[in-house]
Parts: sequence; structure tokens; C-alpha cells
Amino acid sequence: MPTNPPATVNHCGYCGASSYHRVVARDETGAMRYTETLQCTGCNRAFTDLQDWRRGGQAAQSTTAAP
Repeated sequence: MPTNPPATVNHCGYCGASSYHRVVARDETGAMRYTETLQCTGCNRAFTDLQDWRRGGQAAQSTTAAP
């Protein structure tokens, strides 16, 4: 019986990082609130949903500011 190492299913499809977090931003009243956006902890790309993060996000955008 072959033994294969377990594969990590829950990882960024772009960089392979195994974690993400929800983005916190100020709302219209100035209070800090969680947004619906997810951000990869490895490549810092922003994603709209968990499945997009796992696929590598064809619609993913980098969170770095343009010059």
C-alpha cells in the first residue's frame, strides 16, 4: 500500500502560502472594521473569496500602491 504525504489543499494558488487574513479598514464613520476582502500572508495579494485564494485568483490584485 503506497503512502503519500498529505497534500495541503488550503493554500494560496499563487504563492503557496497556507494562511490569509481578512483586511481591516476604516468605515465611513472612521471606525476600524473587517472588510469582505481577504489578503494572503505570503504574497499580500487581495482576494474576493476563499475559492479565489485557493485558485490563485485570476482576478487577484496586488495590494502594493502604484507609483
